[in-house]
This record gives sequence, C-alpha cells and structure tokens, in this order.
Amino acid sequence: MASPFQYATWLQVRQELSRRLNDVSQICWTDAEVGLYVKESLRFWNALTQQWLADWTTTYTNTALPWQSTGNAINALVGANPSSPRVQTLTDADLYTMAQYHLLEPPTGATWTGTSQFNIADFADALEGHRDTVLQVAACNIGPFSNSFGITPGTNRVALPDSTSKSILDIRRIRFIPATGLGIAPSTLYREDGMAFEFFENDYEQTTAVPFAWDVLAGPPQTLTFDALASVPNTLDILAMLSGGNITPPTPAPLLIPDDFAWVLKFGMMHDLLSKESESTDLERADYCEKRFQEGLRLMVEMPWLTQARLNGVPCDTPSMSEADDYDNEWQSNPNAQPQIVRGGIDLFAVSPTITAGNPVAVSLTLVGNAPMPVADGDFVQVSRDVLDAILMEAQHLAQFKHCGKEFADSMPLHKEFIQQAVNTSSRLRDSGIFADVLRPPVSRQTQADPRFAVEEKI
Repeated sequence: MASPFQYATWLQVRQELSRRLNDVSQICWTDAEVGLYVKESLRFWNALTQQWLADWTTTYTNTALPWQSTGNAINALVGANPSSPRVQTLTDADLYTMAQYHLLEPPTGATWTGTSQFNIADFADALEGHRDTVLQVAACNIGPFSNSFGITPGTNRVALPDSTSKSILDIRRIRFIPATGLGIAPSTLYREDGMAFEFFENDYEQTTAVPFAWDVLAGPPQTLTFDALASVPNTLDILAMLSGGNITPPTPAPLLIPDDFAWVLKFGMMHDLLSKESESTDLERADYCEKRFQEGLRLMVEMPWLTQARLNGVPCDTPSMSEADDYDNEWQSNPNAQPQIVRGGIDLFAVSPTITAGNPVAVSLTLVGNAPMPVADGDFVQVSRDVLDAILMEAQHLAQFKHCGKEFADSMPLHKEFIQQAVNTSSRLRDSGIFADVLRPPVSRQTQADPRFAVEEKI
C-alpha cells in the first residue's frame, strides 16, 4: 500500500528540527537524537488522536488458545499475531537510550558508561516499578496464567502463584472447568465477597458443590476464596492482569504496553531518576516528569484500541467479556452463541462462538495501529501537512529537556501548542461522525460494565 502522505521525507524532517534548534551541524543534538524526539512526538500524537486506524484480517482454525493477542507473544497461553498493526516492538533499552539523551549521558541503552550520578540499576528499578503501575491501572497485559491450576476437592481457598518472572496484579474473570467425563458443564463464576457469602449462603463453609462465586476481598493477599467446597476435580480458567518479570539489563525486557504509550513509562522512570538525593536531584524536572506520567495514565485508561470487527465479512459486536458473560451466558461453551469479538482487555480478544475443527473463521478488525515510524532517509513521514509543524514543536520541546532551567521552561509553550492542536484535531474528528462516541467511547466497555475503581479519583 502506498504511503498516504508523500510531501516530507524522514531526512528533511530531521534536518528541519536541527534548524529549529539552531544546530544544523548537529553538534549539541546528534542526528540519531533528533530522530528519536520526532518519533516520540509521532507516537504521542497518535496516543492523543488515535488517527492511525488500520484494518487487519487473519483466519483462525480450531485452536487450543481461544484468547488472541494483537500486542505481543509473551504469554504462551495466548495466541500471537505478529502481523497485527499494534504489535509491540520497543524494549527497556529504547527507553534507557532516550532518558540518557535527556540526562546528557552517553546513549548506550541497557549498559552504562556514564557519570556516577546514575547507574543502569537505577534505570531498571525505576522502569520496573512504573511498568507494573501502568499494567495495573490500564489493564495492558491481561491473560491466563496457567492451564493446570485448580481448587483441591473439599476445599474452597487457593493461593495464587508468584515468582520473579510473573506476578498476578488482579483477577478479572474465573471459569470453573470440571474434569472430563463427569458430565458437568463449565461455568463462569461471579465475583462477590466474603460478606455476601455469609449473607446469602451462610453455610458455604459446609457446602460441597460446584462454586458459584469467588472473592478476593475477605481473604489474605494472593488468595481466592469460593462460596462452596469444590465437589469435583477441576481446573480454573482465569484471566488475570499479569505483571512483567524482574528487569535485568542488558537482557532485553518487553514493555508490555502499546508502543505509542512508551513515553509514559519513560517519564515515570525519569521522575524517580531526578528525585534521587545529592548530585542527580532536579525536583523541577522531576515534577514535570511526574505530571506527564499521570497524564499518560489517564490517556491509557481512556484509549480505544479496537473500533469495529467482522466475522467472515459480516459486521459483529465487540462486547467486553463482562458484557458477553452477562448477556450471552457461557458463550465459550455454546456453539450457538452470538457471533462476536469479545474483548478481554487491551489487545486481548476471543472469537465467539468458539471456533470448531473444520470451520475456519476469517476475523477482520479495525484497530488503532501504531504510529508509522520512518526508517530510511527517503521514507515519507506519515502526518498531514497541518500536523507536521505541531510534531516539530513537540520534538523541539523534548530536545530542550536536557538544557533544563530557563531554556526548558521557555519551550513549554511549544508543548502546549502541540497539545491544543491534538485536542482540536480530536474534536474535529468526533464532529465528523454520527456515532463517534460509540466508535471511540470515553472509557472502555469493560470499565463501563465492570469498573475496578474510580480512576479519575485515584491517579
């Protein structure tokens, strides 16, 4: 497919940014550095406006992995789709490099050759903490964590596993799967709490049956409690918010969030780096980084990622898993379930009804794709003419971060103008459609159906 925009090459845009910085010889800001600032600005623009919609089609046959990812291939229990326009490409080293430029340190990525103000462990620790905060708030990494985890018959409580490679941040959905040959159908359990068990099933500690509900509120941390003692051997099909593992540079670590929001992690990491005591302390820029991190969290909670879907060419609904469970009970077990794409979380979906052997299904999704990144000097930068100036303003603002003080403060109007143009563009796009609030709702359908917390009050 030809590039939609063909008026400004990647080389020309980098040269224009150097000219605006009054550094055409690229002494203070290298060519590689200015390129990174432009790319971050492109990603930030797409995070604000969601302009880069992309149609993506693939065909699925009967699979043991009902849940599919458009983001990454990290979870072996989830189907990977590397051709997705949302596939995640960035690692921790990419953020370290950008931060090193900002801090006037050698841009060596996941190794350290810089001053004694910082070390690579500082970067890794700051990134790891903020990454898991983002995963908890924005639900970026949901999936099953085991296919052999269950309740011991005669008990009603299980401890969730934890390790250096993965933690469970929150539970989103549980299905009870009886062992085969017992004639008992799987059932999706409801979330309640220990007091509800006492009020409505006060003999639950003495009842042996297939559980109906589960609780994480009234028990110890990392523990699930059920409203009945399990009567049969079983496994639990659990969708959970999963953390990343321990970050140990120079081994690459995936970010586990969409590429266009990598800047959120960068600013969270840099807040910690600039809040250290002694020579690395810069509370003014640390405060700026924290504000950018918090703004990014709000954007991530609200961001759309899937706008429309078709099964075998026929448009279908895209409910959240809570909506599907409530209005199309046991859709995973029912061959006559409503044809739909069920959203499990950001970049996670399942086909309903479950695909059977010999009946392949063509799935077409309209996704908010990654902002296109230019590579070769002759590649055209993919924004419209009215947007390019805003991209360069934001890139110039980012470039001034390393000068701190008055020079950085004086660049703030450039950042504000960029934000305002993005707001105006989003407003214009909303007014261009009849059902814009349905295509791009202000909060996700899962949050509407099953809110976890009042995000606007918590962050």
